[in-house]
Amino acid sequence: MNSPRSQNPFLLVLLVVSLLGLLSLLKPGLTVGGVELRPVRLLADILRKDPAAVARLDAPPPNGSATVAPADTVAAVATPDSAEVAAEQEVKPQAPTVPNLGGLDSFLAALRQTKADGSPVRIAYFGDSMIEGDLITGDLRNSLQTEFGGAGVGYVPINSITADFRGTIRQTFSSDWTEYNLVTPKLPAAYPLGISGHVFLPRPQAPADSMAGPAGQASWVEFRAGGPWAAVRRFEQARLFYGPGAARDEVLVTTNKHEVAHALAGGGAVNAMLLKPAVPARSMRLAFATHRPRPVYGVSFESPRGVVLDNFSFRGNSGLALTRIPFKTLAAFGKELDYRLIILHYGVNVASASYASYKWYERGMTRVVDRMQRAFPNASILIVGMSDKSSRIDGEFVTDPSVPRLLAAQRQLAVRNHAAFWNLYEAMGGENSMVRWVEDSPALANKDYTHVNGRGAHKIAGLLFSYLMQEYAQPSGTPAPAAVRADSAAPRPAHDSASATR
Repeated sequence: MNSPRSQNPFLLVLLVVSLLGLLSLLKPGLTVGGVELRPVRLLADILRKDPAAVARLDAPPPNGSATVAPADTVAAVATPDSAEVAAEQEVKPQAPTVPNLGGLDSFLAALRQTKADGSPVRIAYFGDSMIEGDLITGDLRNSLQTEFGGAGVGYVPINSITADFRGTIRQTFSSDWTEYNLVTPKLPAAYPLGISGHVFLPRPQAPADSMAGPAGQASWVEFRAGGPWAAVRRFEQARLFYGPGAARDEVLVTTNKHEVAHALAGGGAVNAMLLKPAVPARSMRLAFATHRPRPVYGVSFESPRGVVLDNFSFRGNSGLALTRIPFKTLAAFGKELDYRLIILHYGVNVASASYASYKWYERGMTRVVDRMQRAFPNASILIVGMSDKSSRIDGEFVTDPSVPRLLAAQRQLAVRNHAAFWNLYEAMGGENSMVRWVEDSPALANKDYTHVNGRGAHKIAGLLFSYLMQEYAQPSGTPAPAAVRADSAAPRPAHDSASATR
């Protein structure tokens, strides 16, 4: 026999479902007591929208025609202009298509030269957490070194948050280093940031201090070679980069159990010391005996021939913070490293539904590109467009609406600065590709629907390598498509005399 009490849970559920059903009929914008009520999508998680009935994002085609707004005056601004954003929100023009864009002539010429005689070709790859731990760059470096020769993992800062999980090199270090970096609130002018966005100060030595071993008082760092590829399993040669300091400063270098003390000579903004063991080494330890604070930047593991690719990852960076590296220091690194390609890969820390316009970002990154072009005059610049990123809308993960807008701004950045542009979003598969990458088995991306995993990074590296090799396969001097030539015809902004100190 059923008691009235036993029916209470059923009646309660029925009442709640009925109430939610009524809420689902609410029209957007209805407010009660100043509070906006939002419709409830009861079946959003199990019903997919009909693609034919829903206006799709204006996804950028891989080789569509370019419809880019005319270049306007470039201002070095790092925040959105509220009036500009409001105007664009009101007008809401159709997002431009975002095809790839050429501009790699200097780099491609260098690749052809190294193919002919082994001349060195150096690449700098700047990015955020998408490349930390040598994600993407490790696979790309291996593909390039396999094709064109070369060895070593390139530049490694003295300390890094990736030291515990980077698979292409291992490093340990003493705990007494002082570090400043791109997110340090107030940077001391006496210790400028280096090219990786870091500077490290070893603990100054007292007269009685010894650096005879790990138990000594010297600040030290040790690197161990390793990884899945033969080209990074030995240290053929290395270069230590450091700033000015006391004349008596030394570094004790240990390779293959052989110790050699070297004077830290040179008073330039950036000084380089070549370290070449008699036979390739599996480990290298450096202990610093400095008598006053001296900037130390990092060590580059490289070969005198072929390709070297440096990973400059910095978690949470939009790219704009690179202007905190003093131009004088950047140019000093330029003389030592002579890059032939600089890759700028940012976006996941920029894309946001709160921005209807990314002109502020385009202008800010123009300043970054300008500084790179002046500090590294022999380098081609490649802007890697935003990858796909998903947001949950009405219970369903879809491409964030901000992605196409940011892509258009990134391509316009490339056009304005005569740089190359590669559309990673389209290479991944376009709209909702991140959802597919997350749901693939095995998965290619993480459940945050933003970052790829190791498998996804391997795939992106393969896609980027294929793009570079397609460009390399074009006959030297081949004219760009008409649409690209038209975009590139505008002259680069003139540099005034004050810009050299930015």
